[in-house]
Amino acid sequence: MCGIGLVLFFSGYENPNHTHEEDECNSLLSQTLSSRGPDVPCQSCHHTVSKASLTLHASVLHMRGVNPSAQPLLFSLDKSLGNDRLAEPQSNHDSCSFCWNGECYTYVMDHNLFEHETISNDENRYEYATITELVTDPNKHELIESDSCQSDTVLVKNLLLQSIAGTRQSKGSTCHPIACLEQKAVAETMARIHGEYSFLIYVPSSSSNSTSGHVYYGRDVLGRRSLLINRSMDNMVVISSVATGSIGAGDDTKSNIFDSSWEELPPGIVYSMDVTTGEVTSLPIPRIISREVQTSLSPTEPSVDAAAEQLLFLLDKSVQRRVMNAPSPKSLCHSDASVAILFSGGIDSVVLAALSHRHIPPDRAIDLINVSFYDDADSSMTVTPDRLAALCSFSEMTTKWPERNWRFIAVDVSYKEVLDVEANVLRLINPLESTMDFNIAVAFWFAGRGKGQIVSKSSANEVFKGIRHQPAIKTSSAFQPLLRHAHTTSNDEKSETPHNMSRKRQGCVRDGCNRLAPPHGCIFNACKFCCGKLQSPISKFLGQRVQICPVHNRKKEIAPSRADALSSKNKRTSKTITSTAKILISGVGADEQCAGYGRHRTTFQRGGYDELKGELQMEVRRLWIRNLGRDDRCLSDCGKEARFPFLDEDVVAYLEALPIPLKCDLSLPQGEGDKLILRKVARQIGVLECSALVKRAIQFGSRIAKVSDKNRFGSQRQANGEAKHITWRKL
Repeated sequence: MCGIGLVLFFSGYENPNHTHEEDECNSLLSQTLSSRGPDVPCQSCHHTVSKASLTLHASVLHMRGVNPSAQPLLFSLDKSLGNDRLAEPQSNHDSCSFCWNGECYTYVMDHNLFEHETISNDENRYEYATITELVTDPNKHELIESDSCQSDTVLVKNLLLQSIAGTRQSKGSTCHPIACLEQKAVAETMARIHGEYSFLIYVPSSSSNSTSGHVYYGRDVLGRRSLLINRSMDNMVVISSVATGSIGAGDDTKSNIFDSSWEELPPGIVYSMDVTTGEVTSLPIPRIISREVQTSLSPTEPSVDAAAEQLLFLLDKSVQRRVMNAPSPKSLCHSDASVAILFSGGIDSVVLAALSHRHIPPDRAIDLINVSFYDDADSSMTVTPDRLAALCSFSEMTTKWPERNWRFIAVDVSYKEVLDVEANVLRLINPLESTMDFNIAVAFWFAGRGKGQIVSKSSANEVFKGIRHQPAIKTSSAFQPLLRHAHTTSNDEKSETPHNMSRKRQGCVRDGCNRLAPPHGCIFNACKFCCGKLQSPISKFLGQRVQICPVHNRKKEIAPSRADALSSKNKRTSKTITSTAKILISGVGADEQCAGYGRHRTTFQRGGYDELKGELQMEVRRLWIRNLGRDDRCLSDCGKEARFPFLDEDVVAYLEALPIPLKCDLSLPQGEGDKLILRKVARQIGVLECSALVKRAIQFGSRIAKVSDKNRFGSQRQANGEAKHITWRKL
């Protein structure tokens, strides 16, 4: 993971005022990118071109190779592949500058793959090719490919050099000038790379008499790495991994010049910008898929079990690519982890944790990071849906794989801490600005920081047993249907399920209300909301608030359950740690591809599988603007790198080609039919108890939405997640 960016100033470069403004902007951009790359401080490379000035910036988080490759990486198209020079802050008229933010897990060796003259704009068209893996033998943990012992920054640079240099052999034509051929060469090179990435590369003009050139930039086809652009000023363009500036810091140019007008660059496109005119053209990146995916797609429709088996094979490879060769923690202590799972306890994170266990050295710890939020006035901070589900899953995993050192890190965050980082998080989510985006971003930021307390295996086991045997928790609406699995594994408990209890309940007595009254106890035989309405006239008559209903006015008896099963003081060790893992494995993409959201069930009920198919395709196509850029910026701010196994190119292509009924069956209840194929995968791995979990969205499962909405809107009922998040502090 790196922070990359550039500042391009056009006419007026000789003006001293513009020089000062340029220096200010370059300084601000350099500071902004520093947190993303703590291993090599942000460096810059300056190019003076005709009527413009260009400066590229990069900071480096070292993930591959023995030594980090400082960026921007300088190279000449006229020199051999091995003659590289590191970037220096000086003028470089004839050198290319390359900034790489990403991972190259696999790549296509055949650079003559594209024989067609034009690149197709059809995003559903695939090229199939044999790919080269950059991983190690899972048994020996020794390098197989010589390429895997070097920085992938150098590898990608060499692929680009080879491709672009080939265009210089051609003189071009009126129809196909050199710049167009170079752009096509860059697009084809990026297509050969599988992994999360964004990039910038400056290529000077091929003419010896010209001091112009082009900047090529873009993101991978799914947009898993952030890249923003700001063209709000006529004489300047800024491209960056993250928005610069600070919210509400005053009227000075340095603080506010780029607070607004940032845009996410659409993924899967190579943009070409003429550095003298600012003119931009675009070219799509072709999609190349491994031949293994092509051969796995049977002409006849397979069974759900067979489809799940093939998905397990591809997902296992995807996880292997993302966890092998993980950089060792600086402590060199095996009790510290190199890889962490963003662990909600849902089926997505459990499957990823189980597959990571297969490929991470057995003596290395794996961190399971779970985040929960609590109000400052509430001292019982651990009872959230995600925390309960995560502890249950943790209990099952430690039982099934006891040889692994699983470290459950409980990250508990007060609302005061949220306010302390509010300004920074608002900058990170820019150009997004909604309350919902802020809530999700805060959860990811604290999870990425990874500072919390370790929960012991015995504590998790007690929680799991407590949930299975305490009706107070099992029937609580706050944790249903999240813990459905806890009371469907035993026939003796069927009579206690909320589903069966609801059959005994009668409708609310109040006219016009369709809600159910509790099975017994309410003196009005009304639901909670209407019970309060019916008590209101009595309170007014008596001149004081009365609480006469024994059911709806008593305090919930969840506190004893907390004391017995979830006491943070008694059930945890007192040790607070910060995860050393640089790699954060995320389950983003599972719900979008396998119909895991409630809105998918609504779509299915409205239009069946045909309409659901279109909905799922749209979900994947909009991930870049709704999730991935924001999540990348928040996690990377902590000096960590997010990796998304469910969004591996081969996994996405396979799931996209599968018939919808093999991925989900929404005629079945929640926890069974949603993400059906993934639940089958979990059972094939051996995860049984957790295979029926129903996960909530992170903002609800972690309770950040509840805590934030209560403080900002008065209650969740009054909150609007689409509303702009406005800070109440002078920041």
